[in-house]
Amino acid sequence: MSLRYFNQTGWTAIFNGTDTEIGRMVRVEGWDQTTGTALVVDPKRGALRAVTD
Repeated sequence: MSLRYFNQTGWTAIFNGTDTEIGRMVRVEGWDQTTGTALVVDPKRGALRAVTD
């Protein structure tokens, strides 16, 4: 069994590439209680960020 994509929530967000960044996969760490939007860690901010940002 491969645990490569395993995380606590069991979900992974997949982002398309842009002109300045390549596409990537990011572990979903939780969901916003108000909107239900998935939250991922933004290493540049050092905080959780909605996947829609």
